[in-house]
Amino acid sequence: MSASGRVRILLPFVVVVAGLAACGAGGPAVPGVSADFRLEALDGGRLGPPDFPGEVVVVDFWATWCVPCRAQAAILEELHADYRDRGVRFLAVDVAEDRETVESFVAENPFPYPVLLDPEDRLSIELGLIALPTVMVVDTEGEVVYLEAGLVDRRRLEKLLRQAGARA
Repeated sequence: MSASGRVRILLPFVVVVAGLAACGAGGPAVPGVSADFRLEALDGGRLGPPDFPGEVVVVDFWATWCVPCRAQAAILEELHADYRDRGVRFLAVDVAEDRETVESFVAENPFPYPVLLDPEDRLSIELGLIALPTVMVVDTEGEVVYLEAGLVDRRRLEKLLRQAGARA
């Protein structure tokens, strides 16, 4: 087998292994990461963390094809129910998909909070996202205090929300 043939066979394996490693990788946001963005919302207008001054904002970066993203969305939906009256806002940012794809998915799988669109993948590239799902937490001062790829469990998220300034 030629070297190029081996590369073609191994490349999907390398991509999967790198993606799995990325799901558990990451950590607190790198200083300088900005939450100063607004994106088109499915229900019209533009929305982003700056629209919620003094509140904690959780941003879930996801895609319709991403199975782990569905698990993360279920965790966030439960948190949303418990934290919506405690100074915490939730946003779901679909990455690199067209509006029609997202609308169709959301019609069958509604979110209890706004869904935003990043169809050209500009924001996720700017933020250096490497895998989905990725969760961002913005504190009450508007600073990104957490940005990590992979599933984040409820217990860890609750701790992050408290540290970011969520009301008890």
